[in-house]
Amino acid sequence: MSELRYNVVTQEWVIIAPERAKRPMAFASTLPMGRLPEHDPECPFCPGNEAMASEETFRMVDARGAWLTRAVKNKYPALDEDVDPIESGDFFRTSIRGFGIHEVIIDTPRHDSCITMLSIPQLTRVLLTYRHRYLAHADDKRVKHIILFKNNGMLAGSSLVHPHSQLIASPIISHQISARLHGMQQYFEETGHCLMCDMLQRELEENQRIIYQNDKFVSFLPYAALSSYHTWIFPRRHDAHFGALSDDDLASLAEILSLILQAHEKLLGRPDFNFVVRSAPMGCPNHLYHWYVSIIPRISKTAGFEIGSNIFINTSLPEHNALELRHVVDILRGK
Repeated sequence: MSELRYNVVTQEWVIIAPERAKRPMAFASTLPMGRLPEHDPECPFCPGNEAMASEETFRMVDARGAWLTRAVKNKYPALDEDVDPIESGDFFRTSIRGFGIHEVIIDTPRHDSCITMLSIPQLTRVLLTYRHRYLAHADDKRVKHIILFKNNGMLAGSSLVHPHSQLIASPIISHQISARLHGMQQYFEETGHCLMCDMLQRELEENQRIIYQNDKFVSFLPYAALSSYHTWIFPRRHDAHFGALSDDDLASLAEILSLILQAHEKLLGRPDFNFVVRSAPMGCPNHLYHWYVSIIPRISKTAGFEIGSNIFINTSLPEHNALELRHVVDILRGK
């Protein structure tokens, strides 16, 4: 039987319709995985081809000086950091000049790698690079919000094969984030608690949608997951901003992120996916938000009903998805 569930974080209704579900294998990619070279002479993200990419903003290097991760300005940016965010227009025609910062973070020198193949130390370096670039722009008074994200695969919006992530710092706060902040502020005023801390505690108590947890992070499917296998990773410690993480925190995040992404890959057959670091807007009081990571396997499509109603249809029960992923994680950990 179908059920309507309300997601208290996103403030969105979701239709849980398990009778429409197919077996997990039906979600699997049918595209053959071609063998990639370790180095592609035409790839702007491969070592030796640095001149093909835009200006470098950061790199991590090994003992020999070879780079391990790099950050570069996006060659085709969505926004332009050389303009000022001047607002103009009226009630019906409001616009802001297209200021913003758009960077690419190159996860690894190897062209034939992917994030699920990275060791925990390698993935930790990627997350350290995320934090460095986040903090590099956090004090820019023109920046209101910073998003770190990965598009993995064509269905997820990726245009280049070489493993990479992106950062966009913008002069606006989207309606999606504003609505969440409003809900969290209202909850705090009524209870004196962080909505997301309380929700995480409830998930831990029920233990129906938990996939894996370590000493610093918990991965679970939300009660009203917007799509099948949509997974959240929450820090146990309350912080509004991703930039507040310590090196130890990032190592723990790398461990749980690696396990969850590998579990998705093994269960769903290497699906394209997005993941987003959902951090608070700049200047947001720490008590009003709780940053987290959202992982979305691209195994379903947005259709007319979703577009027309902004209500998502999830064709599987989050509780069942969590159980499947938990089982895969146990196998990956040798349990």
